[in-house]
Amino acid sequence: MTPFNRTLPQLKKPSIKPSTLALLVGALVIIGVILMLRFSAAEEQRELLHWQNKLNLIADSRTADISSWLSRNFHELEGVASNPSLQLYVTALENEKNPGELSQEEPAQAVFLRNLLLMTADRLGFLSKTPDALKAINANVHNASGTGLAIVDNQGKILVSTEGLSTLSSVVAQKVADAPRGQSTLIDLFVSPTGETQIGFVIPIYPIQGEAVAEQQIGKLVGIKTAGDDFFKLLEHPGVTDKTLQAVLLRKEDSNVVYISPIKDSKMLATRFALDTAGLDAAFAIASPGTFAVKHDRLSHTVLMTSRLITNAPWTLLLAVDRDQALMESDDWRIKTEFIMFVAILAFVASIIAAWWYGTSRRAMLLSAQTAHLAAHSIAQEKLLRLVTDNQPSPIFIADKNNIVRFANTKAAEDFHIPATDAVGKDLPSLMGSAAAKIYVDINRQALDTGKMLTDTHRTEGKKPAVIRSEHLPLAHIPIDSLPFPSPGVLVIKQDVTDIVTERERRVRTLHHLVDTLVRMVDERDPYSANHSANVAFLAREIGQDLSISLELIETAETAGKLMNIGKILVPSNILTKSSSLAKDEIKTIRDSLNESITVLEKIEFDGPVVDTLKQAPEHFDGSGPLQLKGENILITARIIAVANSFIGMISPRSYRSAITIEQTATLLLQDNDKQFDRRVVIALINFIENRNGKKLLIELQAANKLK
Repeated sequence: MTPFNRTLPQLKKPSIKPSTLALLVGALVIIGVILMLRFSAAEEQRELLHWQNKLNLIADSRTADISSWLSRNFHELEGVASNPSLQLYVTALENEKNPGELSQEEPAQAVFLRNLLLMTADRLGFLSKTPDALKAINANVHNASGTGLAIVDNQGKILVSTEGLSTLSSVVAQKVADAPRGQSTLIDLFVSPTGETQIGFVIPIYPIQGEAVAEQQIGKLVGIKTAGDDFFKLLEHPGVTDKTLQAVLLRKEDSNVVYISPIKDSKMLATRFALDTAGLDAAFAIASPGTFAVKHDRLSHTVLMTSRLITNAPWTLLLAVDRDQALMESDDWRIKTEFIMFVAILAFVASIIAAWWYGTSRRAMLLSAQTAHLAAHSIAQEKLLRLVTDNQPSPIFIADKNNIVRFANTKAAEDFHIPATDAVGKDLPSLMGSAAAKIYVDINRQALDTGKMLTDTHRTEGKKPAVIRSEHLPLAHIPIDSLPFPSPGVLVIKQDVTDIVTERERRVRTLHHLVDTLVRMVDERDPYSANHSANVAFLAREIGQDLSISLELIETAETAGKLMNIGKILVPSNILTKSSSLAKDEIKTIRDSLNESITVLEKIEFDGPVVDTLKQAPEHFDGSGPLQLKGENILITARIIAVANSFIGMISPRSYRSAITIEQTATLLLQDNDKQFDRRVVIALINFIENRNGKKLLIELQAANKLK
């Protein structure tokens, strides 16, 4: 028998049946497609998040400008209505026998008031834009434009007015009559008889010797102006280049949503839809203000949208951008990536089928087929790895346990400033520099030691500083054909997060500026406790550090300390500056200012529980406080503020008492351990005073008049 014949009986049938192979290939294709779709969905979600942040910034900016415009008009008109001369002359005109019918010799009061109204209307844009807009006329001349300023009595009769508002249309007259007594009221956007879109303001007028209460109202200051380009241009965000981005003002009327700002191919205030219109962006904006969503607009185009409520007006701001236009580049990139990944999946499946096919040959060919299969499998993995990573926007590389680069995608090679093929085989220090490489070397070692993915964020120096976030994924074996098995390594993915971090730092700075501004406002109104909040915040930070709580909680306590007296803005100045002892109701007014602080701050977004800290600051550790919270159920930041506030208050002089010494104050706080105050917080305060140079710092603050 020949050697060939002797080997013949040893030939084997395929180890995998065709049906089994078909199931395996089908499973691999399904898994690959699922992973591909998940990747695509994640990328789309990331792009949506980017647009959500962008739309939120623009919406907040436009909302602030519109609210500021309304507040400015209210403020200016309220200033006119509270003018002592105006109050006196309106009272005099009211006492005239026929105040609405002026004789040829017009009362001096009416002349003064008309001149005051003319100057105010011209300055605030309430006059119609005609050549004779500034010309004063008699009250019985009816050349009305429907805009201007007028003073009416409580029965709606005009006492004096500018030319354009010598008479009130029935619509305006009804809205003025419906305005609640004693309240500044907005006359919402409406279409005048001349076809113009107008807006109005009604401000109560009180007698000069009276109080600002509804029962003493003697008349109303009415202002009507055209809502023109100067108002609607507030909807345009400077620097925005997206052609489909549009900001629209909406309001709810019965069961409809009405577009009240100019929109293409439609008259003002004419476009309306039912609130139950399925998927309509405007209806969703009314129902869920402040929420980001993907909806359709009035023309059935899919849009990305968000919305905001407007202060001082029954309006909602809708901000929307065409979805296809906004995500066009992202969609194109994802489609290309999906195609490449799908081709890679097919190539991988084809290699498996080919390996199985050749595996059905003779035993002499079996070993060769198996070797070819393993090589093809490894090469396919490497190709798949390159296909996927080269289409990623982030630098990706693989380093072995000796920090030798075994793989680098195109973006990583650009960072190394050499071709990707040249980077393979070089160590990280030679590619990145010793200082930059040390960060990655240390974290790679930790990832290999722990077997867990690690994340690091660090800043880079140089001509263009950046904030880099890197993810380090340990690999049991690097999927490169030329490496022996096993060759452990670390897959490193770098991402430039400079814009995200910079934006967060800007927001934090803005919040700090806001806090400091509010504190200065309080200090200017209350000279006897100036810098009290700043000193409470300083002491709260020191106590928090002594307690070893997190940095976020320390900053929360510090911010709450600065803001705890914001409510004093609403306390009458005569109480704050009173030199004698305060009455019980006056003391209660000052103590209630903490609740006012909470009301003022509730809608501001802080990084920590600042508002809850202020709410719980009056609580007693034994549960006898206003909310009856007890012990650890009270936020640690609130317990810190309670101790710091009491301490600073006692060592600070007031108009009605002298300061208590630091030693006496510490003794008094110790007496209330675990009653009013948390023992741990009091001990931390005393430790700061006695062992961390705190006493010296507090004495220096007193000497510098920072504790007054």
